[in-house]
Amino acid sequence: MVFLLPTITTAAIPPNELVLINDELHQPIAVHLRNGRTIPGHSIDVSGNQIQVATSEGAGEIIHTFNVNEILNFTIPGESYKTLAVEWINAGESDNAMELLQLLYLQRVKIIPLLPATESHFFIYYVDLILESNNPARAIAVTGILKPQISQPDALRALEDAVLESYNSLQLYEEARPLTQAWLAARDPYGDSALGYYTRSADQLRSEDFAGALDTALQPIVFSTPNPPDKLAHCYAAAISSALGLREQDYALTLYAEMLARSLNWPKTDPTFDAPFKQLNEHLKKINRETP
Repeated sequence: MVFLLPTITTAAIPPNELVLINDELHQPIAVHLRNGRTIPGHSIDVSGNQIQVATSEGAGEIIHTFNVNEILNFTIPGESYKTLAVEWINAGESDNAMELLQLLYLQRVKIIPLLPATESHFFIYYVDLILESNNPARAIAVTGILKPQISQPDALRALEDAVLESYNSLQLYEEARPLTQAWLAARDPYGDSALGYYTRSADQLRSEDFAGALDTALQPIVFSTPNPPDKLAHCYAAAISSALGLREQDYALTLYAEMLARSLNWPKTDPTFDAPFKQLNEHLKKINRETP
């Protein structure tokens, strides 16, 4: 049972700063018990309802075993580095943020089930950066560890959204399909995200199931409020593309006018919509030529 952070071989953080960060994160975690006792743990392991805390004792160590219900809370070294990681993300310093988040994650991963929900939610930043680095396999692995330990619904939804969107953006459609099905089974068309309706309708569109794609894409459009949910523009694009596939040009143009009236822009990051957008523009040019 060893709770040591691995050495990072490809450092993005300047070496001197990385040494200071590592030194602080390797300090013992203070385990505060409900009976008022505090144990400094240099190694912690959680199995079921049991937690083992190893404390240095001379050249050896003493291992304390408790029920998790005996734990009041923890004091974890390096808490301020969470703020630094967010600052780096906001400043666009993704490499530094990724490395720091990895260190923080590895320091805390074994006790995440015992920490407040906000702690688990914080590591969605880590998953997002992994996804941005085009490493969905790694993101899935981290999500697989985080997800069973997170009870906070918003955090779970954020994890699921990040992974589904990553698979879709990487055009790994086979992997995205079951995630889309699970997303749709758990969400409503009037929620704050239309991601699953977008990925489902785009998938149907690629299969030339234009009627099915139109029906899927329209669901969040019909139920949407004046504050459009995330990915609603993608659903409009799918609906317009499907209408064009069904040779309903007038309906496609009506949907496009409605889309623009809602200040939504055509999504240009999904190649599924490239050919329909070209076709749409050809219809618009034709109308402009015919208009006196």
